[in-house]
Amino acid sequence: MDKPDGYEFRGKINRRLSLIFGFLFFVVLLVGGFSLYLARSISLSGEQVGRESERIDLVDQIHSTIHHLISDLQRARLEEATISDSARIAYLQQLDTLLQRYEREGGGDREVTGGIRQMIGDLASLSEKMARQIQPALGPQELEALANVEQGIRALAHRLSAAHRGKMGELVRESRWKMRLILGFYAAFVVVGGLLILGSSFFFSWTIARPLRWLADAASEIAEGNLHKEVPVTSKDEIGQLSHAFNIMTDRLKQHEERLKGLATLEERERIAQELHDSLAQDLGLLHLKIIEAEQNLDSKGSLSARKTLQEMRKITGDAYENVRQAIFGLRTMVSKGLGFIPTLTEYLHDFSELRKIPVDFKIEGDEVFRFSPYVEIQLIHIIHEALTNVFKHAPGARSEVRFEREGEFAKVIIEDNGEGFLMKEAARNGLHFGIRTMGERSKAAGGRLTIDTAPGRGTRVIVHLPSEKRFYDDHARALGR
Repeated sequence: MDKPDGYEFRGKINRRLSLIFGFLFFVVLLVGGFSLYLARSISLSGEQVGRESERIDLVDQIHSTIHHLISDLQRARLEEATISDSARIAYLQQLDTLLQRYEREGGGDREVTGGIRQMIGDLASLSEKMARQIQPALGPQELEALANVEQGIRALAHRLSAAHRGKMGELVRESRWKMRLILGFYAAFVVVGGLLILGSSFFFSWTIARPLRWLADAASEIAEGNLHKEVPVTSKDEIGQLSHAFNIMTDRLKQHEERLKGLATLEERERIAQELHDSLAQDLGLLHLKIIEAEQNLDSKGSLSARKTLQEMRKITGDAYENVRQAIFGLRTMVSKGLGFIPTLTEYLHDFSELRKIPVDFKIEGDEVFRFSPYVEIQLIHIIHEALTNVFKHAPGARSEVRFEREGEFAKVIIEDNGEGFLMKEAARNGLHFGIRTMGERSKAAGGRLTIDTAPGRGTRVIVHLPSEKRFYDDHARALGR
């Protein structure tokens, strides 16, 4: 496939889609992973809250057990009785078990737990003393010691419970913050996801749907006969490649359309030339022969004016016959599909030179390859034909030259002769005005321009600037507003 400069279709739509979906998957994975991390963190915080609650329960049980032991000791003192060893040992074993569980749970600091153990030791000594009935049993000092132990254990229990409740509050606040973060993250994900969906929709609409819609509209216009419709190439993926191929197709269709129009015109010209040859040319030839025969049959005694009239008629019919032959030659001039424009033009100039008996040189500057649309080719041959015919009519014996030169996107064609030349203001009087106007109209119709450089004594130069094939189609499309 032909590719203009700057077009390399390397992009792949599937690669682009894979990148987009991969990015969306990464975003979803990131959001889900972060949410799972926060949810796991909240779950761990809940477990820590549960452990702190268990520690508070252990502190409350230690406080309650000590309180019950002190109450039993005080009751026994008031009743002047003793506390049994089994009850005393059960209390102490329960306190030791609870304290060990509390320490295994990692609760409190060592200073506080050491103070609790010290108080439990004091209670063990007091209870043992009371159990053995050592006199005096529980005096005022021992009772005061029990009261101090109870106050101390209450303060330590309150201190430990407050510490654990503070940690629980901190964990709860942290969990709430993480939950709000999850909710905010999901809200942001919904907003960003919506924007990504809108962006993806816009992206697909801009890069895929819109070019396909252009292609569909252009195809519809081509189906209606508008072969000058093109679509912009907006990307370098398969869609851009399809648009580029579509434009190449429209260019080819335009070229074929122009060739078909040119062939139809040439067929019509061939038909007209054939009709002229079969009717007017033959009639003029026969009339010319009859006038010659009448002139020969006129005896020497015939009227001088009649002989002069016959001679004038013979000249007129001869010129008319020659003009008809030249018109037929011009009508039958065409660009051969087999030869191409330049070889066909070379053949035409050779035939014209042979027919008119005037030398015509043909030159192409450099190694340029000149390509014109079929319509421009036909107009150019007619311009060259008209210019050389004017040389034959008005500068007999002059030598002519047809030369091609390149000027950017235009071809410069020069038809030059070394005849006498003329003044442009005298063109109408010399019968050149109509031919000059016809050449100007043909060059303008072909998208070019025509200038004539001439003066008496230095010959005539007909200069035609014509667009190349691509420039002609581009200008034609812009003229149609497409």
